Amino acid sequence: MASRIPGEGLTRRSLLRNAGLAAALVPIGGVLAACGSGSSGGSTGGAAGGGEMAPMPAYVPPNKPKPLLEGNAQGVMDVYESFPMDGPRTVTGTIGDGGDFNVMIMTYGQPAPPLNENVYWQLLNKELNLNVKPLQVPFADFQTKFPALVAGDDLPEFVSVPIFQNISRLPQLAEAQFTDLSEFLSGDAVKKYPNLAGIQEAGWLNGYLNGRIYGVPRSDPIFTTQIYTKTDVIEAAGADPQPKNLQEFRDLAKAVTDPKAGVYAFGGNIADFLMMMFGVPNEWTRKSDGTFVSAYEHEAFVPAIAELAALYKSGVFHPDTATLINNKTQRDALFRSGKLAMVHDGNRAFGIVADDRNLVFDIMTPFGKDGGNAVHWTGNGAYAITMIKKTTDKKRIDMFLKVLDYIAAPFGSRESFVINHGVEGEDYTVKDGVAVLTTRGQREQDLGLAYIAGGPQVLCNPQGAPGVDKLNYEWQQKVVPTLLDNPAAHLYSQTFNTKGAALEKQMQDAIVAVFLGREPASSLTSAVRKWKSGGGDQMAREYAEAR
Repeated sequence: MASRIPGEGLTRRSLLRNAGLAAALVPIGGVLAACGSGSSGGSTGGAAGGGEMAPMPAYVPPNKPKPLLEGNAQGVMDVYESFPMDGPRTVTGTIGDGGDFNVMIMTYGQPAPPLNENVYWQLLNKELNLNVKPLQVPFADFQTKFPALVAGDDLPEFVSVPIFQNISRLPQLAEAQFTDLSEFLSGDAVKKYPNLAGIQEAGWLNGYLNGRIYGVPRSDPIFTTQIYTKTDVIEAAGADPQPKNLQEFRDLAKAVTDPKAGVYAFGGNIADFLMMMFGVPNEWTRKSDGTFVSAYEHEAFVPAIAELAALYKSGVFHPDTATLINNKTQRDALFRSGKLAMVHDGNRAFGIVADDRNLVFDIMTPFGKDGGNAVHWTGNGAYAITMIKKTTDKKRIDMFLKVLDYIAAPFGSRESFVINHGVEGEDYTVKDGVAVLTTRGQREQDLGLAYIAGGPQVLCNPQGAPGVDKLNYEWQQKVVPTLLDNPAAHLYSQTFNTKGAALEKQMQDAIVAVFLGREPASSLTSAVRKWKSGGGDQMAREYAEAR
């Protein structure tokens, strides 16, 4: 849908800024923020204005070590047993000019230790021949900090913005304050920066604004949410962890629920999963005549939410579900302890699948309501885009792109090892041939530089649950044939940017009210009607006109 249910993912709707380009951001929810996945909201791409359309950057497969399991162009990720410690060097020559590199980065943890105490930071400065000076903005503060910096013309020279923060009127902001990079990145020009050439089109589309290239992406998996199953709990209940249709799904939920033992099937909102099961489109449908129709208007939308409400009423949800919706930490703890048999989360939700070696789990394969064709919504292909403030200094632009080319080095390369591990003996140690971050290394990497640019991600969790990467790889192979794009994902709508957040909150509130039994499913009809008249119909017209 146009957003993820609060607590089950990141919304793609956010509040807006005024005509003076003072951006306002409103992130909602939290699961996919940490996992790097989510549905696209349509505000970060597409040509809203006229002018020459720049060709997309050419794609050149990156220089990477051979993986244990090979991914593919459709989005299946490479699998590595461990991080290669002798990978190829992909960057040669001097990168920086010895000066300052002022960059804004959003972070999730505490601020990194200061430079004089941070050997990782010192190493990066040496590698890049720069004095990296990050402006670290905590996730919780980004929605107020960024618009204030824009309004005060206080943005640093380089700016990295997570896609899910969804800056309102981004194409206009890019044209007004950031550099058009098309001359340097479009078509074969990108080959000067070979690691940037290894970024796939799905990532580049997020920085392609008004038909021009303004941002360099940090790629993300195309897969969105999935249901993780606690197979030991399910098997103990004599149930099948891989249902093939809605009735088998109901039977599974009922079989594992044991209120006396405090065990329940679910503890969060699984609306997205049910909508995909019912065949609801990924936010929008583009008809043959070019018009757009919202997924809220699809015939399966209301029945899918009615089924969600029926499941809740049947008692298979944890009694604290109303609060668990927005509490991922507690949901994870209940899943680990076997009190929740299933949990709906983002693809590669590391807090579940990679941090607990003793966790016994599986991933549910998507299926259609009646056992027919499954549907799995794709995400937007990028976590963030990084831009340079408006300049005509080609040497400065070239240096900026060289820095991002280093940071975007493919998994297993020498540069990627430095970015991800830092200094041996301080930031990481080697155990059984595997580089393991120390507590100090984890803290020092809160610098966040690794998240501002990059190509396709991989599956590599040698300290995680045994077999987790192969399990996810096999799940991805099964899901690829079912992937369904959002046709508005990279198109621009002014109404989306000025009214989208409020409209989406209105719809999500209506969905949750039905889910928890506060309103009948029939109330969704009037909610959709209100959404359409309040701006949904205008968004559809604007997407149809966008190019």
